[in-house]
Amino acid sequence: MTTSRLTSYQLRGAAASTFISAVFSLMWGINGSLALPDSWELVTIVFTILVTVAMVAVAITFHRNAKQFPSDASGPPTSPFRTTAYRLAVAAMLVAIPVVARVLTLRGQGDAIMPAVAIIVGFHFLGLVSAFRSRIFAWIAVAFCALGVGALFLPVQVGQAGSFELRYAVIGLGCALILWLSAVPITSKMLRQLAQSKRR
Repeated sequence: MTTSRLTSYQLRGAAASTFISAVFSLMWGINGSLALPDSWELVTIVFTILVTVAMVAVAITFHRNAKQFPSDASGPPTSPFRTTAYRLAVAAMLVAIPVVARVLTLRGQGDAIMPAVAIIVGFHFLGLVSAFRSRIFAWIAVAFCALGVGALFLPVQVGQAGSFELRYAVIGLGCALILWLSAVPITSKMLRQLAQSKRR
């Protein structure tokens, strides 16, 4: 059985993607954890931090090993982060989030901001499909948007004196889980190829 040969470009790209996923899943996870009752808040925060540390460690492993592998024979491809599709997707997201947040606040619908942010972030992933030439971003987009829309139908708070902010917990932890799961295919594939290359 033959496997495609790893290149430094692939490993650096995997390192960057894994690190970015780690950072944003940490943000979502912490936000979701803070919405939980006190008895669960610390547990989920610690779990989120542990997953983040693991992902960063994997990203560092990819980055450190990249220099041991050859560059692409035809020259390094254009970085997805430098493509027009990526820049437009990120720019549109950065503009849309504060605008939508402001509009919802003025309308007295501040409790819909977090679901709206998840939906906007989800749409931004559609722009990454062509930038990274990977369909996984389409699935992430669908998952984020579905989660955001579904959260709008959840009560904002439940429990005695609103001790459990259900909507925010579902959005935050749900988005973190989506990012964690989406990182599994690329990281597991790269780790497997890296191990196989070192055994040769």
